Amino acid sequence: MEPKLFLQNIFKKALDRCSPSVVVSESVSIDQEGNLQLRNQQFAAGIPVYVLAVGKAAIPMFGAINTILGDRITSSLVITPNWQKASDCPADDVIVSSHPSPDERSVEAGRTTTRFLENIPEESLIIALISGGTSSSLCLPPESIPVDDLNRTFDLLNGSGATIRDINTVRKHCSKLKGGQLLSYLDPKVSLVDLVISDVPNDDLSIIGSGPTTPDSSTFQDAYHILLEYELWERIPDSIRAHVEKGLTGEVPETVKPGRDPIKSHQSYIISSAHDLAETAGDLAENKCQSYVAEEAYNEDVKDVAAMISNRIDELQDKSLKPLLLIFYGESTVNVAGDGKGGRNQELALLGALKIAGKENVTWLSAGTDGVDGPTDAAGAIVDEKTISRAREKEIDPETYLENNDSYHFHEQMGTLFKTGPTGNNLMDVVLVLID
Repeated sequence: MEPKLFLQNIFKKALDRCSPSVVVSESVSIDQEGNLQLRNQQFAAGIPVYVLAVGKAAIPMFGAINTILGDRITSSLVITPNWQKASDCPADDVIVSSHPSPDERSVEAGRTTTRFLENIPEESLIIALISGGTSSSLCLPPESIPVDDLNRTFDLLNGSGATIRDINTVRKHCSKLKGGQLLSYLDPKVSLVDLVISDVPNDDLSIIGSGPTTPDSSTFQDAYHILLEYELWERIPDSIRAHVEKGLTGEVPETVKPGRDPIKSHQSYIISSAHDLAETAGDLAENKCQSYVAEEAYNEDVKDVAAMISNRIDELQDKSLKPLLLIFYGESTVNVAGDGKGGRNQELALLGALKIAGKENVTWLSAGTDGVDGPTDAAGAIVDEKTISRAREKEIDPETYLENNDSYHFHEQMGTLFKTGPTGNNLMDVVLVLID
């Protein structure tokens, strides 16, 4: 088997099997009496159904549920950053929002969502389809915070090495929707079911999309300490700093806390995750090679992730008689010091290329499952044990590109970029390593 082609096929086939339309279809059904089944919950045939879908997977998630329920959906709203497919979405209202940074379209999406929810009558069923990208696509900051100030703050956090938990903790405390606050726009007598595709380590519902329908245990104090920890407190815009200070003194209300969910009939289900994808990839490779699937997600600095994977390669390389596929998943962090172009997966692949240089028959693919890695047109990159030696033959110095956070241009010159286009899914990042 050709190693690079094999890894690309495994990546794409696993995404197909874990596609939003597939996992929604497996979670929603109608029984012979016409009752609606959502996972292990049943709702009477005549209950009015409202659907809200938000995030990168919003369109295929809604498409799947619309195929099952059809005219039983009373009203629907889809918010997506995927403008390419928005015109084909059959929802009543479709808003093309923004990702990875919010803009005025994201704010308008937030306003439209609150109106949509406020008009839903009691005794109705609301199905919330939530996926990664919700944090930026659905946005309603306090009136005192311009959206440009939000962007400046999150650009600083993204470049600081902060984890997604830390970033979304700050996000939740600069919003009127996140951290469970979306629940306040609903009649308490409705029934709410969240079907969620996880794009965060440990599948924490309060972190996915900044948890718009999930009560939140973090506080303004936590947000303040995060900004201090990453030395950003003095660098963030004045409006953000003033808002957090008001939160610290109680002038601004906290997010909705656990145990204070205003919706009594409220259940949340994670219907797909990166671990599911990793297990699926292992199953797909079963006839060709042995597989090893990491037990938990990585969520460390990109250099630490590269070292962890390299160590595991060394541990397992000589223990298998057959080709071996190693599967890792998670979300690394990057402390951006240079002014180059790239994404965390491209940087991880470049670090990986250095780690496997000189080994025998090792191929390494790092990619974002949404098909987008940072502000680039690539999902990630795919390298092997000869990538670095070939680069040096061309007088391309990989260390210089790493220092400038310019992995994209390294991979572009080496022909190692991995491009899929937007996949309509979002299950964190995946690293596939084939030892042939």
